[in-house]
Amino acid sequence: MDNNIPQRRADQPNVKSGFTLVELLVVIAIIGILVGLLLPAVQSAREAARRMQCQNNMKQLGLALHNHMSVFRAFPPGNVNYDENGNRFKTGGWQHGQNELGWHWLPMLFPYIEQEGLWDKVERCDADQSGHTANPCDHCEYMDSNDNFGRDQLPAFSHCPSAITDNVQFTDGSYGLESLAKGNNYAASWGSGNMLSWEDPKTRGAFGTYYVHQDKIINNGIAGDRYQNRNGRGANDFTDGLSNTVALAEVISSASGGSDQRTDIRGVWMSPAMGATIFTAFLNPNSREKDTLAACDETIGDEVRPNIACLEERDTADVYAASRSYHSGGVNALMADGSVRFVTESIDNLKIWRPMNTVQNNEVLPNEE
Repeated sequence: MDNNIPQRRADQPNVKSGFTLVELLVVIAIIGILVGLLLPAVQSAREAARRMQCQNNMKQLGLALHNHMSVFRAFPPGNVNYDENGNRFKTGGWQHGQNELGWHWLPMLFPYIEQEGLWDKVERCDADQSGHTANPCDHCEYMDSNDNFGRDQLPAFSHCPSAITDNVQFTDGSYGLESLAKGNNYAASWGSGNMLSWEDPKTRGAFGTYYVHQDKIINNGIAGDRYQNRNGRGANDFTDGLSNTVALAEVISSASGGSDQRTDIRGVWMSPAMGATIFTAFLNPNSREKDTLAACDETIGDEVRPNIACLEERDTADVYAASRSYHSGGVNALMADGSVRFVTESIDNLKIWRPMNTVQNNEVLPNEE
């Protein structure tokens, strides 16, 4: 045995190494700080991924618009209206007096976004409206034999992942519509004015109402072509340039904030109403000003963010819905050439945003947006 090895004294304490309470608290505090620093970065990365998926959805819709144009030499019309009583802007149901309406742009894209099953339901519903009068967003939902088409949300292509999922169905008997699914987050640009923007070249957008005399629709007392695919905007109609004109932008529904979300039309994919599948550039993206809609939940407070407070107006064409999103700082917009841009909410409304949403006003846009 080596006598040079030091021997432990009998009275020497058996000391064990480890963390003191103070050291442990310091470590926990450091971990907390790191988590606090990393969490916003993780959330930011997730939102970036959601925004990218949102943009991809818009690109698919843009591709569908151009496939439609390659077949019919035009985008689909915003909606078709052959009302003999002169209604050019109302979009409610039969009980609200709207009983001579055709289809609107979104269902007409189903064949071009690989949604043949949905298109079959469109055609079955259209064939069932065999008489003089028609209103697809009212009639289709009523058809039990067609799975009450319109009550269910569309697949993911119509929903931005950043937006809150809205599972509430729109129902307002005084507006003549009920049990229509919400959840749509992409709307057609109606120009820079109100519901009648399409009548004036200065405010006309990429989409508008194809308002036509009944003789173009009715044949021997029976309604004929309620799609009118060839009567939307053709490439030559975009005299301001396809790359300079907004075709679609984001909208959101009233998923929270009011006392009765069912009476708010925003996000209803089956309806051609303002805020449902169309918007105008009258207000800036994510504007703090209230939307004015034909059917809205006026109990939504001004403090709700994103801002979705609204006013209701049914008797005139003076309704406006801003493009809105859950993205920080702005909205995604699909240009008529198929490209997608992120438009900031601080964009100059008169000099840039409104001109971006008109097709024939001959504005020159600044290089920076």
